[in-house]
Amino acid sequence: MPSSNRLVAAIQRTGFPTNLAVGFLAVIIFVIGDGIEAVWITNYLSSDAVGFAVSQASMIVTSYGIVVAVAAFLSGALCDAIGCRRVMLIGLISFLTCDALFITVGLPSHNLPLLLLSYGLRGFGYPMFAYGFLTWTMMVTPPARQSSVSGWFWFAFSFGMQLIGSYLSSLLLPHIGHIATLWLGWALAAVGGTTGMLFLRRHPSSAQTRGKSVLESVGSAVSVLWRYPKVSVGGVVKVINLSGQYGMQAYYVVYLHRVFGMPESLAILEFSIFGFVAVLSDVFWGVVGDKIGWRNTLQWFATPITAAALVYIYLIPLIAGPSFLLIALGTSAVGIGLSAHVPTTPLITAHAHGETGNALAILNLGAGLGAFVGPAVVTLLMGDETTAEGYLWVAMALAGLYVISFLLCFALKLPGNARILDTSADAAGSREETVTA
Repeated sequence: MPSSNRLVAAIQRTGFPTNLAVGFLAVIIFVIGDGIEAVWITNYLSSDAVGFAVSQASMIVTSYGIVVAVAAFLSGALCDAIGCRRVMLIGLISFLTCDALFITVGLPSHNLPLLLLSYGLRGFGYPMFAYGFLTWTMMVTPPARQSSVSGWFWFAFSFGMQLIGSYLSSLLLPHIGHIATLWLGWALAAVGGTTGMLFLRRHPSSAQTRGKSVLESVGSAVSVLWRYPKVSVGGVVKVINLSGQYGMQAYYVVYLHRVFGMPESLAILEFSIFGFVAVLSDVFWGVVGDKIGWRNTLQWFATPITAAALVYIYLIPLIAGPSFLLIALGTSAVGIGLSAHVPTTPLITAHAHGETGNALAILNLGAGLGAFVGPAVVTLLMGDETTAEGYLWVAMALAGLYVISFLLCFALKLPGNARILDTSADAAGSREETVTA
């Protein structure tokens, strides 16, 4: 066997759909640009350059999270009505337009309502683009490989938004400043989005609809919450999954920088380590989920690791000071715990009895609400931003959410306590276009 074929075979054993490689690359580039400011925007908005309090800056980020939640739900619900390709195109155009307004109008205004509007509307971008792509991949992937393919999606998402985006920021901010970094992000999003659109032209199924109107698709996605109550429980688990990440992003750089004096670039670099570990773990946990069971992975690994790690990253600077290595161990553990939630995607779709698009609308809504709930916890519970005690209840509340998630997982057993969906199900053979792995 030629060496190139052996390499492809080795990659395929990890569950990576090689025929979708360009699509995953497009997602990576797009979310680098979309989320390049994610870990430092609160610190920047509350700096002398802009002039808001941390609670006000967190409120601006929370407005973004509200829009993300709506867009995330629509990204799944609208795929049945207008096709995944058009959903992604809406995300691309809306982000490029609203991000340009945020940079050119919102930031120079120093006006809180205008920033709430302009930064918030950016939230239509990545959910419609990235989650639209995720919805399509789940629609065309057989159940036996859904956890692995989901793992590769979250690898791409985490690699771009959490690792490369934060690492680029740590390199660029000291040299070119915040505004130029934001414009670089806009350019990267344009490149990634255009690449994705061109790639999907080769896959007709990405434009297929199911003959439903927009209202019918949205109504069907909403009603799945009471028609299949376990989908609702899974949606709450997904909310909690990303609440820890977005809550940590909203407060942790400020916590390290303002309370312990760690330079902003080093505090941001801690998130690069978090992202590096998360992207590797996404693939690992995707494969593990298909082996030991989707719910088992969530309940016995994802939730306890994340809860313990979130407590640790608050406490370790108090105990050992701003030790880069010890803090990096904690952010790495957060990355491991959050990435172990990868099997949430196939688990929720399994409980929807073949209604993949509707289930993913709820999954995406949960992911979007995490971008709201995390910063909202910071906004509501933040105390004195100059002392460690001011962040105590923020850290404990974020960790406590994962205890709730652990308990909810008891309700997510598959029929017969199966570990994964029966791969002989008719749905596996009814897909018009199948992703091979």
